[in-house]
Amino acid sequence: MKIMKDRLIQPDHSFNYIKKEFCVDGIPLNKLADRYGSPLYVYSGTAIRESFSRLKNALTGMPIQICYAMKANSNLTILELFKKLGAGCDLVSYGEWFRAELAGMPRNLRVLSGVAKTAEEFDCLLQFPNAAVGSIHVESVMEFELIQLLAHYRQQKVTVAFRYNPNVDAKTHDKISTGRKKDKFGLTREEILDLCVNFAQDEFVNIAGISIHIGSQITKTSPYEKAFGVLSDLCDEVEDHLGRSLEYVDLGGGIGVPYHLGEKTISLKEYAALVKKYFHSKNRKMKKILIEPGRSLIANAGVLVSEVVYSKERGTHKTLILDSGMNDLMRPALYESFHEIVSLRDEDDLKIKKWDVVGGICETTDYFARGRPLPIEGLPGERIAILSAGAYGFSMSSTYNTRPQLAEVLVDQGKVKLIRKRQTLEALVSLEK
Repeated sequence: MKIMKDRLIQPDHSFNYIKKEFCVDGIPLNKLADRYGSPLYVYSGTAIRESFSRLKNALTGMPIQICYAMKANSNLTILELFKKLGAGCDLVSYGEWFRAELAGMPRNLRVLSGVAKTAEEFDCLLQFPNAAVGSIHVESVMEFELIQLLAHYRQQKVTVAFRYNPNVDAKTHDKISTGRKKDKFGLTREEILDLCVNFAQDEFVNIAGISIHIGSQITKTSPYEKAFGVLSDLCDEVEDHLGRSLEYVDLGGGIGVPYHLGEKTISLKEYAALVKKYFHSKNRKMKKILIEPGRSLIANAGVLVSEVVYSKERGTHKTLILDSGMNDLMRPALYESFHEIVSLRDEDDLKIKKWDVVGGICETTDYFARGRPLPIEGLPGERIAILSAGAYGFSMSSTYNTRPQLAEVLVDQGKVKLIRKRQTLEALVSLEK
């Protein structure tokens, strides 16, 4: 298969069969499951590095800062790896800020987003210079007023940007669209301009930029072109109102990744050309351009290994019951999303059967796939891997049905590292009285 460096990596970039064993960077996943148990999250450092490199290289020549959207996967070791690659981070809660502190992510390369930042969180952050972040992305007028009030009370300077809702439909799944007028995110053009008029010269609050994020898993460039166009126009208006140039623009993330093997995704060269057209050309040359990729850097760097517990065959209807469930990987139940599923052993003589692949959670929606052709007999102990599980896998997992959270393993540069221990039942209930 021809490798296209201007596209995001495929689900099987670092996961493939070697001598009939499904491996991660040459290490059999069966061996990892034997050692660390099942179910198990496994990540490839090679895939993370390659994803980061492809995106960074596509944007070469522009003042780009990649701020990893850590909501996709916030494991501390993963954050440390992105830090070493030169990434900042996009935070959506005080808890994620706390994680960034533990991982040593540079404070000046952090942007704090999120629609419900509280006075208590701001009060904690304003004990540090510039609130211990590069900038706060303001989502509402009331939020700005709160920041302004607390900054003056503490006599502490803070940098902010306005998150703009451009009313652009990203043409992605309804539940992961964020840039439409009806969505809860961001400020309108009129709200932003009004705040610029009233607070352009504020002593403690520095209005430094404009940010957008129109959605996730975007598979066409046309929504980006529309959003970048209206954002560029707004930047002109904001600079007129401020009487000075903006320090940066933040273009969000959302570049779709391939979940199907061989699926064609957005050309990174075409994406970069749009960025250059609107924000690094003779018409407008921003001092700094931030982007916030999350899924695109980590989704195809991880898999969920799971084991067959039971199976049911009722005529033509066959059900494969795994030891993992929707509490471990929520995306198929929440979004009806597709993930490739493969057997950990490549058995040529096994008959392909169509299976409903389910978990053990007491919910009808606890499905990973329906009618999926797999070379599986349905015997207890057989193992499979659910691909493209690096993003919004563990980070969205829960202990529903009192099922402990899973262990996580990183394979990087020939080394295997347990980066999260499997939760015990004692730890699960430790805060209860």
